[in-house]
Amino acid sequence: MLLNAWAILRESAVFILVGFLFAGLLEALLPASRVVRLLSASRPRSVFLATLIGVPLPLCSCSVLPTAVALKKKGASKGSILAFLISTPETSITSVLLTYGLLGPVMAIFRPLAACVTAITAGLVENRFKDDVEVGEVDQAACGHDHDSAVIPGTGATFTSRLHQAMRHAFVDLLDDIFGWVMIGIVVAAALQSWLPPEVLQKVFGSALQSMLLMVVIGVPLYVCAEASTPIAAAMILQGLNPGAALVFLLVGPATNLGSLGVLNRQLGRRTVVVYLIAIIVVALVMGAWFNSVLAETDIVSSIQVMDEPFVPSWLKTLAALLFLLVGFASLRRTRCADRLANWLNLYLPVRISPGRLKCAVALVVFVAFWASGWFTVRPGEVALVRQFGAVSASDLSSGLHYAWPYPVSQVDIVPVQHVQRMLIGKHDENQASQWSLVGDENIAAMQFAVHWGAAPTGVLDYQYGSADRKDLLRNVVFGAVQQVMGSTSINTVFTADRQRREEEIEQVIQRRLDTYESGIRIHAFHVLDAHAPPAVHEAFRDVASALEDRSTRINKARAMEAQLVPNARGEAAIRVAEAHAYHEETVRQAQAEANQFLELLGVYQESPQVTERRLEYETLEQVLPGVSKYISPPAVGAGQLEIWFVRDSEAKEIPLFQSGR
Repeated sequence: MLLNAWAILRESAVFILVGFLFAGLLEALLPASRVVRLLSASRPRSVFLATLIGVPLPLCSCSVLPTAVALKKKGASKGSILAFLISTPETSITSVLLTYGLLGPVMAIFRPLAACVTAITAGLVENRFKDDVEVGEVDQAACGHDHDSAVIPGTGATFTSRLHQAMRHAFVDLLDDIFGWVMIGIVVAAALQSWLPPEVLQKVFGSALQSMLLMVVIGVPLYVCAEASTPIAAAMILQGLNPGAALVFLLVGPATNLGSLGVLNRQLGRRTVVVYLIAIIVVALVMGAWFNSVLAETDIVSSIQVMDEPFVPSWLKTLAALLFLLVGFASLRRTRCADRLANWLNLYLPVRISPGRLKCAVALVVFVAFWASGWFTVRPGEVALVRQFGAVSASDLSSGLHYAWPYPVSQVDIVPVQHVQRMLIGKHDENQASQWSLVGDENIAAMQFAVHWGAAPTGVLDYQYGSADRKDLLRNVVFGAVQQVMGSTSINTVFTADRQRREEEIEQVIQRRLDTYESGIRIHAFHVLDAHAPPAVHEAFRDVASALEDRSTRINKARAMEAQLVPNARGEAAIRVAEAHAYHEETVRQAQAEANQFLELLGVYQESPQVTERRLEYETLEQVLPGVSKYISPPAVGAGQLEIWFVRDSEAKEIPLFQSGR
């Protein structure tokens, strides 16, 4: 947890200090008379001006109330005051810079934009009602500490005195006001990042609307300034909260709390409180939903970077964090924080605690927390590396609970060896020139690639410490491998056929080069997502590619037809050959049977030739004249030759079988 808190502080300290500087200059140079004159009219123009004036001012939701009351007494319109009450605590120069450092430029733009929309909406709605509430004095700020008006009276001070006044306001007054809240926000963010399981918010509140409503419920009663809410929102996004819900928290949390709402009700009336709350909640929900839709449609969610600002040098981050802690501890001594905290605890505890004992207790708690920060867990699929004073002391810590000396003696690096990452080169890549490739036939192809990669289980040390920028190394290696392979490939091959084989070849080249560089990176897959000619000749190449694809399609169809017809023809031929063999066998066997029959008949004929001839004659007549009655007169009965009578069955009658002389 302490390591996470230190990381958040390093990323935010530069922007906090720069924000303090700008806020002090703005406080010293802003003329009060000019502000009051611009905000006096009950017109939309005064609402817009109040919103713009309130955006850069570094005031929390409680300290803005005395300023708003002072403006009201000087004649400012109620709508402009309400716009000032909303835009001022929701944004400031410090919070915008801190948002840029922790959440990236996209959130840094949307946050003040949404605050301005909320303030303008509330101010315009309030101006439609008649101002009938008399404003009184603000007796005490809602956060428990007093604030003077943020509008500096117009005086004739010199430039040197104003500069001194700006520095004092920035690093004394303003620092005393928000240092404790910023540190509380950093500690809460570190606790969320350390103890809240990843994506738990997304699993529990899967719906974006549910998560945004939850942020409204948390943010309305909670007191958190714009600076303190930023690291908390960053930690929640890191743990799976959608950016729209985080934006709702950034808008609702700093602008509302129970104390300031009570003061606002007494000073400006119940109707104003209703307009105030409805405007903040409704506009925050609408802006959160719109923010999520913009991220989904424009694919810029990768710009929401949590604690990763590369252009600020590491040494400057560390120096700014130490300087912020130094001036912060000076602020705690100057404001006698220990005495005030001890007095507050004595109101509720049965035992009286002196400031000295409280300091010892805090020191003990800090020491125990420092010692306990050495415990760390390694999840399945991860490997832990431990460095002591920069030297690797353990490189194969598997999943489980482990202990190492706390930071800065030891540092623990967790490597997700089973996590697969994806890199897009081409359309979604920042380096647009990397998508152009020269192919073997001296043509240029615009290509888009997708590389799936991760840490090699056997090269964890090389993966973690072998390269200062693994992604840049991988991008260069991929681009070089693509140029090498595509340099010997025709453009027609790239556009149509044989793409898969080229992808496998490129993947092998990439892996060999990464192994040569001892990068510890393992390539899981490489794919060519798209390949087309330059725009000037894209249509012509599309026609050629379409023709080649049609050619390949027809060839494939012909081969498919060949694969279907040839086996069918072979099958039919085999059937006919088998039938011929069967017919041949049948004919030969039948001929042999007939021959055997004739041979047997020959033997019978040789024994009784006349009987055999007569039987054969009868059988022949039976076969030749079927369906006809045949009467045979035996030769032995008659006196003459054999007479045969043929009579149909329908004409049958008594016929003498034997007639003499015939």
